[in-house]
Order: sequence, then structure tokens, then C-alpha cells
Amino acid sequence: MSATSPLSGPLAEAALFAGRAPSLHNSQPWHWYVGPGLLDLRLEPSRVLRSSDPHARLAVLSCGTALHHARIHLAAAGWQASVVHLPDADDPDLLARLLLNDPGTRDHDAIRLVRAAILRRTDRRDTPAAPVDMHRVRSVRKAVHAHGADLTVLRPHQVYLIGEAAVLAHDVEQADPGWQAEVAAWVGGSRPLGTGIPACALPPDPYLAIAPARALRRAGSALITEARHHSTVFAVLHTPGDGRLDWLVAGEALSAGWLTATEHDLSILPLSIVTEVAGSRDRIRTLLDQAADPQLVIRLAAAGAGVTHATPRLAANAFVSRLPVPDS
Repeated sequence: MSATSPLSGPLAEAALFAGRAPSLHNSQPWHWYVGPGLLDLRLEPSRVLRSSDPHARLAVLSCGTALHHARIHLAAAGWQASVVHLPDADDPDLLARLLLNDPGTRDHDAIRLVRAAILRRTDRRDTPAAPVDMHRVRSVRKAVHAHGADLTVLRPHQVYLIGEAAVLAHDVEQADPGWQAEVAAWVGGSRPLGTGIPACALPPDPYLAIAPARALRRAGSALITEARHHSTVFAVLHTPGDGRLDWLVAGEALSAGWLTATEHDLSILPLSIVTEVAGSRDRIRTLLDQAADPQLVIRLAAAGAGVTHATPRLAANAFVSRLPVPDS
């Protein structure tokens, strides 16, 4: 691959496909660099939400979803690739390196997940109606567990604690002008072309026209109301630790679980606000084993008809580049 040739081949195609992955407020905080036989995944600092995500935890988690998307695309196309997580201790923004190996047979499980990724949408409806099939939820948990994380389904009484944590987080963030300005810029406001959540992707809400960011955030009382109707299941995605590797692995697990849910006609809604504030995250931690760290709360519901609005995506040249050739 010469310095002037267009980006092509299985690694470039995998990076482009990974642009479909979900991310915090559709910030797409990743950048891929294609080199001879390798593909590097880097965190893109300019697309990290510093008020909502000061340690870039959710941004790294989002990059993990993109990493999983790239891996399944390669496997579905019949390419074997090995992955090195955090390959350079002196370069923490270099999150992963994919090394292309010999071609093999197409992975049929990966093919199914690739198809699911094309269909996947974020279902932001307030009150899904159909009951949730718990056998399907167990399939989602199995997919999450296979990637080094776990998913704890909450009992009805535990959802009240999640509701309290959501109210706490909402109150803390509403008192922070920096957070308000940041979220408003990414939800229904001005933002980099191809990123953010447009108003058309949000559920009907009296605040939608004047305050889209407020329409996005659901108060704890809404979570509890939904749970009473047995039309939703709430779960905590968690990892054994809380370092950069755990965040990245949590993203891969989230992607695997989300695509499995899509296969099984379940929708997933990440409730990031509940883990963005330290105090509310500590409350969620009390629901888990002492050795577990909560990374995200998610809502699972029966997939609904009419959830068709896809969030925008960055142009290819904004997140896929050629790996710079080092000076000799």
C-alpha cells in the first residue's frame, strides 16, 4: 500500500464498518489508522465530552464498541486477526492494535452479528409495551460474559435504587453550567457534522423543541414507572476492575450484547447519566458484588416497530486515516 494509494483492503473496510458503532451522545470518539497488516484504534480527544466524561471512561467504552464491530467485520469476511489491547503503556490513547493474519473461513456467527449491526438502532421510547422474554435476556448476558464483562439484571425493588441514583445524577448535572452547555451542544444543537443526536431521534417530549437535552434525559421516576409494567428490564453492565482496559472490554461486551439483542428482537437503551456522577455510580455499586465496577446501566425492551431514525455518522476521512510512516 503506497502513501498515495486510496485506503482499501479488509482492515480499511473493517474500520469503516466500525463507524456504525454506538457511542455516548453519538460522539464517535475513535480514530482508526490503517497500516501494512495492522489497524490501530486511537481515542480522539476532540470528541470526548469533558464535563460528562472527565476521565474519558465512557469514551473509551464507546471505542470498545467500535473495536468489536471491526473484529466481527473481519471475521465475517473470512479474515483472522489478533488484537492487542493497550499495546503501548506510554501512549494511553492507543487503545488497540489489530494484526491481520492469514485468511480463513467466514465465521457464520460473525456474519449474523454484522447483519444485526446494520439493523441496530437506539430505542429511546419512553414506554415500550410488550413484555420482555427473559430467555432472550439470558442470551444477551451470555454474549456480554463471553467478552470479559457481565450483566446483572436488576430485581424490581433494585430499580428504585437506580431511580434514586438517576435523580441524584440529574440534580448534580443540572447544577453544572458546563455540563448543560456540553450536552446541549451534542443533543439537538450545533456540533461537528455527522455526530450528535438529532431531535428526530428523540421520543416525543414537551421540552423537545426548546430543550432537546432535557428531553433526552429521563428522570428516575420514569424508570420506575416503566419497570412496574414488566415491559422493560434494567441491568448493570460491569467489569472486575475500573481501569482503561476494563472500560475498553466493557465496550466490546456492550457491542456483543447489543447485537445479540438485536438478533433476538430486543432493543437496548444505555442510561449513561446514572454512571456519569460519582455519587450515583457508588449507589449502583452497592447492588453488585464488591469486586465489580458498574460501567453502564441499560434498559432492555421488546423491539418496537417504527424505530427507524438512525443517528448521523462522520465522513470516512474524519475517523479513518493512513498510519504515518516513521522517519528513517
